[in-house]
Amino acid sequence: MKSKIKVIVIGLIILCLAGVYAIIDKAVSIYDTSCDTSAFQSITLEQGKKLEQSFVCKENHMDGISLKVAADGVLDKSQVVMAYKIIEKDSKEVVAQGKTDLKKVRNGKFFKIKFDRIDATKDKKYMLEMSVQECPTGSIRVFYTPGSNENATLIYDGQTIEGVGVIRSLTHRFDLETFIVTLCFAAYIILFMRWLYKLFE
Repeated sequence: MKSKIKVIVIGLIILCLAGVYAIIDKAVSIYDTSCDTSAFQSITLEQGKKLEQSFVCKENHMDGISLKVAADGVLDKSQVVMAYKIIEKDSKEVVAQGKTDLKKVRNGKFFKIKFDRIDATKDKKYMLEMSVQECPTGSIRVFYTPGSNENATLIYDGQTIEGVGVIRSLTHRFDLETFIVTLCFAAYIILFMRWLYKLFE
């Protein structure tokens, strides 16, 4: 009886831990993820010029965005200031805006920009506007995939570019896929440990 209770308690603990671990910033790409990274191109953002990327949000709410960005020849990334806006296209309402430095930018990684939650976003069209306000040294590049998409128009300094920014919307929520993978991994570890125990018993 005690052994059964022990198993149930351990199982509940694993379920709770997996549930907590599965609350993540769910990233939904607005670009074609099948595009090889070697085909990525980039735009150098000149100070004062604006980059605009339209997209359709696929989640019920949005807590941020992430994008592929590089800081070339920048001596101190914390001194680089980028301004951003999220505009709902139909109403023209600015639903999020702010400034961020680039001190957490890492080559080959997505750079996250978090903002206050925007609710009721599913299937709505938005425009992301970005501009570099301060960059004492070096240059800032934003990556995009070649090819057009009518729901994701990329514009730089008023000129339309045949491409889509390597950008993802972020939604902080419970992710079932992550939960299941975590449980499977935990089950594998438990079974492996039991096998080892029986092997050397």
